[in-house]
Amino acid sequence: MWRLLSILAVIMVLGGCLGLGGNDNSLSPMPSASPTSEPSTEPSLAPTPIPSSSSTPAPTAEETAKAIMNALKQQDTEKLSSYIHPEKGLLFSPYGHIEEDTALTFKAGELPAWDDPKLYKWGSYDGSGEPISLTFHDYFKKFVYDQNFAEAKEFGRNEILGQGNTLVNVGDIYPDSTYFDYHFSGFDPELSGMDWESLILVLEKHNGAWYVCAIVHSQWTI
Repeated sequence: MWRLLSILAVIMVLGGCLGLGGNDNSLSPMPSASPTSEPSTEPSLAPTPIPSSSSTPAPTAEETAKAIMNALKQQDTEKLSSYIHPEKGLLFSPYGHIEEDTALTFKAGELPAWDDPKLYKWGSYDGSGEPISLTFHDYFKKFVYDQNFAEAKEFGRNEILGQGNTLVNVGDIYPDSTYFDYHFSGFDPELSGMDWESLILVLEKHNGAWYVCAIVHSQWTI
């Protein structure tokens, strides 16, 4: 009997040491931390979108005239053709007074080739009245870019800078145009300006873009 009581006492002592009692929570696992619901304060690293322009502004009349003049200087007939007015074509006048009945006009895509051997009648020479019968190449050299007009000393917008005995009628023939006069006031001082020359580019707007509809060579005439 004594031995039985001793065994029960030992069991009770061991049970208390091992936490087998129902009221001891010292060995219960700690609850895990719940995730926070507040938003992150870290800055976003995503790039800010930059608005892009959907279209490039069309060249101005001045910019178009400059591009055309550069094409003439470089004798780039293909580039010149791309600027010919789609409806009116490109008229060539050897003098400031445009003779519509005799001046030649070429549609876009019909400009003669640089080496075209055909002789064209471009009008009549001032003074003699003889026909101006030249290839496109020879006419270009004599009545288009016979001076370095891209580096002209004077420049006028809707203003005729060279005046002689012949009336320059660009504004009358093309009342809705914007024209540019590339002008040299003279080359030989002994001629007192009677050797002045101008190249006039006549531009008109079509569907929002500028095109050339006339190239007028102007100079002192008898």
